[in-house]
Amino acid sequence: MNLALPFLAGHTSAPGVAASARPAPIHGARSGAVAFPLAALAVCALASAVLLPAPAAAEDSAALNLRAQAESFDTLHGRSTHTFVHVELRWQYNASWQTALRGALTARQDSDGGARMAVNEMSLERPLAGGFLTAGKKVMSWDVGYAFRPLDVVQQEDRRALNPVTLEGVPMLAWEAFDTDRALTVVLSNPGRSREGQPRDDGSLAVRLYRQNGARDEYAVLRVSSRNGIEGGLSFSQVASLELELHASVLLQQRHDIWRTSRTAPPHWQRGAGDNGGGKVLAGFTWTNEAKFSMLGEAWLDRTASARQQRNVLLRAAQNSGDFDVSADILWQPENGSKTASLALSWKPGPWLFSATVRRYGGVPGAAVRSAAIATVQHAF
Repeated sequence: MNLALPFLAGHTSAPGVAASARPAPIHGARSGAVAFPLAALAVCALASAVLLPAPAAAEDSAALNLRAQAESFDTLHGRSTHTFVHVELRWQYNASWQTALRGALTARQDSDGGARMAVNEMSLERPLAGGFLTAGKKVMSWDVGYAFRPLDVVQQEDRRALNPVTLEGVPMLAWEAFDTDRALTVVLSNPGRSREGQPRDDGSLAVRLYRQNGARDEYAVLRVSSRNGIEGGLSFSQVASLELELHASVLLQQRHDIWRTSRTAPPHWQRGAGDNGGGKVLAGFTWTNEAKFSMLGEAWLDRTASARQQRNVLLRAAQNSGDFDVSADILWQPENGSKTASLALSWKPGPWLFSATVRRYGGVPGAAVRSAAIATVQHAF
């Protein structure tokens, strides 16, 4: 069952969200389209000499999740309400020769009569060169942050989405190998494409290295695409004590687009002046005591956001008591003084999940929504 954390909530016009949630104008393909399968295979061959193959696939499985959700939004044009029913089917089938087929199918029926069916994930995995090859459509989220992830260069997930439904994977050819304390992942995403409507749909080649160094997890990421050129970054997650964890990440970009928002025009991507380089930086901590009370604090800088929306600070507190969870968070933008507050409750008795979330947008520039309230009922089979 997908239990969305309430601090990961927002809407597409809220600042600081990941690029995957933002619509963008479609640009023509550029002659420098990225496609480096030979380089990827070379990296695979080199790594296979030092990394052990991944473990065998798990047993055949299937899981069904039913969800009903009601939403209410206070907008500039008045209050609007909406309901929908969402069905998710996840399955895995293990064929011969250590080959696994995995998929996630969803169907949705909205109160306004709209309906949608989608293949969110569908991939084939099998051993190759000391690791495993993945071909198809798959969700692949990276980085150590909670509300913001600079190194999430493949999935580019919206970490502030309000009670999100099933994520949609990215078409890819990927290869991964690991041993007890190291891992290497090579991803050719959206093969055959160049620059598309959204950054996550661009054709690109990405490489991620992982190392466990005592109580610290360390990551390095490199990505090449037509839109942003070369992007590279580092991140870590350090267990400082039994209660405290520290994490940080930084991404440098050769060039980048800027997400423009206003009350008079739809949100859109716009190329930065002078094609200058940019970047994203995050620092944060988590703290949890024996009574299951936890706190999260994160601060980040996002050069792809509009002016006066690039710096963000998030504070979150949560309490778990058996099947019951309650949490509250606030997102503050120092440059414009806006504050977005959220409160969430959830109860999970057995296969059921009942949750409710309310959010208030205080002075968010360009925001069309002033407040939102969402109630969800889910059942897993």
